[in-house]
Amino acid sequence: MKTLTALKAKAEQARGSHAYRAEGTSIRFTEDLVALMKTSGLTRTTLAEKIGSSPAYITKILRGDTNLTLDSMVKISTALGCELTISLNPLPPATRQQSAKVSYRESAPRQTSMLNDQPR
Repeated sequence: MKTLTALKAKAEQARGSHAYRAEGTSIRFTEDLVALMKTSGLTRTTLAEKIGSSPAYITKILRGDTNLTLDSMVKISTALGCELTISLNPLPPATRQQSAKVSYRESAPRQTSMLNDQPR
């Protein structure tokens, strides 16, 4: 019983992590992409042509093998006749406390800072 309780605690801790939430967002975007491609009859090749990319890149997106940029997400949504919307929704208080521990530099390593465009 202690093992199950410890496992549940670890799972709950993981759910509050940046990596967990980022992966969940990526999966939801990809699931929406697949559904829209099916309903519109759009192939990987056609989508690639519409966004100025290669079919191999679309395959990587569908497999979850790439970290999509906002620019790519907008191109894809436009090609599908959709508008990409992103919103900030308050987290429940317990999750908010865990999230406060994530720093910008730890959660989004980049070559330049998005705040002042100075190299790191």
